[in-house]
Amino acid sequence: MFIQLVKRYIEKFQLFQKGDRVLLGVSGGLDSVVLLETLYLLKKEYNLSLFVSHYDHKIRKDSYKDALFVYQICKEKKIPFFYTASFVPAYAQREGLSLEMAGRELRYNLWYYLAKKYDFQKIALAHHLDDLAEEIFMKLIKGTGKRGLAGIPVKREDLIVRPLLFVTKEEIKKFALERGLTWREDETNRDLRFLRNKIRHILIPFLENNFNKKIKENIRKTAFLIAEEEELIEELAKSKFEEIKFYLEGEVALKLHELKQIHPILRRRIYFLAFKEAKIPLFRITYPHLENLENLITKKTKGPVYLPGNFLAYRGPGYIIFTKKLFSFPYFEITISKEGEYLLPNNRILKVFKTSFIKDFIKPENSMLFSAERLTFPFIIRRKKPGDKIYIPFVGHKKLKKFFLEKKIPHYLREDILLIEQKKEIVGVWNLYIHPEYEITEKTKELIILQIN
Repeated sequence: MFIQLVKRYIEKFQLFQKGDRVLLGVSGGLDSVVLLETLYLLKKEYNLSLFVSHYDHKIRKDSYKDALFVYQICKEKKIPFFYTASFVPAYAQREGLSLEMAGRELRYNLWYYLAKKYDFQKIALAHHLDDLAEEIFMKLIKGTGKRGLAGIPVKREDLIVRPLLFVTKEEIKKFALERGLTWREDETNRDLRFLRNKIRHILIPFLENNFNKKIKENIRKTAFLIAEEEELIEELAKSKFEEIKFYLEGEVALKLHELKQIHPILRRRIYFLAFKEAKIPLFRITYPHLENLENLITKKTKGPVYLPGNFLAYRGPGYIIFTKKLFSFPYFEITISKEGEYLLPNNRILKVFKTSFIKDFIKPENSMLFSAERLTFPFIIRRKKPGDKIYIPFVGHKKLKKFFLEKKIPHYLREDILLIEQKKEIVGVWNLYIHPEYEITEKTKELIILQIN
């Protein structure tokens, strides 16, 4: 009965395609053990190749026993097993996150990494109906929009699928007992310091006992209806996003005039699509982040808007750009004496190489191109310093500070813009200016390319 119920949801939501390589997140707890057993029983029917990932958070002293337990199951079923461990409390403290959020971020990063490296088509997780109810209450308590009331999606575009989402914890446990399965108990699931556990052990039982025993089922129906409406809104947002999105030297940017014409509800969805494209951690985004972005486009604030994951959004001439936050470093200069790779102070790599110039040459992302006949070794890469000037045709030398003002470069970005200097003359300002004598012309035969990764 349980297997047939899960199959119905798999087929209704098209969670798997025949021949999929599926990575399962298995902690060793009841839910993930049942997920593993369920997909193991269905793997021949759907021609699935199963792989298991276990993440050890190092929160409990005996957490290694969970890993050994999961490894033993995989060994018996002949399923490839990936083990990863890191000290989540240290990461949580460093990033200013709760233990729950830090663990979630590290787990998902691991799964996406494994999926990319080993070509997994799906990442299967063991969330169920009780989790869905808990998630919705958590979002209501913290504050959420309609999107949050849809709860946990049964599948996402980024490979995540949840085959057990519409079955209850009670149904999962009944199936486990019928199959004679064993599992590990995580004592942190009973720790009432965590909001989720308070909702699970106090709030939901209180509502079931005093208001409605079928509250989880009603939440499921409500979340399902909202999710269908959300799908339509999401499609509209994606269409608008593609219309106004462009890339500025590899960074995601949005056309400001067009963005301002869009209804605020749809605009917020577009922000999330931009966050996703820029790889900004979505689950760290809060309402104040969205409010600050709204203020940025309406000029109520000059910005920048600081975003999770060391990102920021700032307003440029006619656009808003989402970029990795730059950190100011003391003055430095690096002598570029030959082709090769050079480490910049912000731990990014500067690649310097030559290539023949051909018609229709495609400029690499985040790079500058110079005529190799003019820019020769050695030359210098450095930060700006007081009194810097650049040469402008028919004008003469202009102060770099004035140049930045004219280009409307925000002051908080100016310090970290790289300058290219040769023979005490600034011949390049990163992606903003090239000295006219060093530009590529029809007579150029060879290029020297500077690219930052």
